[in-house]
Amino acid sequence: MSAQAILEKLAGLAKDVNDVLQDPFFESWSMQRRHVMMGKLAARRTADVGAVFLGHHLQHARATNERRAFIHLAEDFLDNPPTELPPNSVFLLLNNDIGKRLPQYIAFYNAHPEVLFVVWDWDSQHWIYMSSALAMHSDVYVPASSENIHLLAQFNPYTLGPVFAAAHQWSRRFLFEHMDLFLAERSREPLGMHVFYENYPRRNRAIATLAQSFPTVGFATNAFKGRSDLDNLKEWAAHKTHWIVPVLAGVPIRIYNALVTGGIPILPSFYKNLPEISILGTLPSYYQVADLLQAAAVNDEAVARFDAGGESALVARLSDAIQHHHIDARCEQLLLALEDLLTSALKNDTSHHLGYIGARL
Repeated sequence: MSAQAILEKLAGLAKDVNDVLQDPFFESWSMQRRHVMMGKLAARRTADVGAVFLGHHLQHARATNERRAFIHLAEDFLDNPPTELPPNSVFLLLNNDIGKRLPQYIAFYNAHPEVLFVVWDWDSQHWIYMSSALAMHSDVYVPASSENIHLLAQFNPYTLGPVFAAAHQWSRRFLFEHMDLFLAERSREPLGMHVFYENYPRRNRAIATLAQSFPTVGFATNAFKGRSDLDNLKEWAAHKTHWIVPVLAGVPIRIYNALVTGGIPILPSFYKNLPEISILGTLPSYYQVADLLQAAAVNDEAVARFDAGGESALVARLSDAIQHHHIDARCEQLLLALEDLLTSALKNDTSHHLGYIGARL
């Protein structure tokens, strides 16, 4: 496809999206969502968040605020949803907790007008149908990515954030209990096993090219989901660097996994312009398309930065990442922001704005 053809196709796609957003549906839907929220707030009469039901993907999250009680749901809870719900309960679910059970979730949502439903959409950058449906059927919609926010916010006037994702594969206690793994000798080869996605050939070409330089970068299956938490942690902690090839512009969870295990993430150069990455300062290394053909030099630079400062620098990076980029910290950030949003809504304060959430507590 020529450059001119690409430009014309992009312009046409943008016009199609803008044309859709002019539909009167959005005015009526926004007013309906406001009516529902006002009814729930009138019943709650408080912005405080105490009992929080968490989806299965947040199973390792623990409350850091004594005002809160986390209640962890089973992976298949939508097949047999709970009926005993404490007053003023909040459901905090990831898009992945809903997935193929979207119809069951919508039915559950509609059956419990006394509950506040918050959906944290970790795939808001490339699962548009699901993201739009979840924004429509949640009281507060929380995208994790800065991409597509204008589009998705049209479906819910109570869109919070974005609230960046976080490392959620291991509990903080588990990470501290295995600190010896982080201080052991590591491989200079980058870890970069990615699941093959047919819909993203550009990403697949980049991974295939890197695999020619590094045996530890390539295509993997979802077998890691069947391995123990310890085995997965050992793999992440065994490398100084992590080469990351995203599907689009969203920030993959593996960036945060790299951080909380002390590694240096190697990211596409256009990531420097993302708010999600700007908060990481000078920690990541970056690569351009041309660097895929001379990847060793990029990795060597990242390894040198890992080695700089020795063990004390590594411990400092680990401490900072676990404090600021673990799921415990991010859940509390989200819930504080939620309380602020609810307080503003109760007061009819239309100036409420929190911006990007995930930089620091």
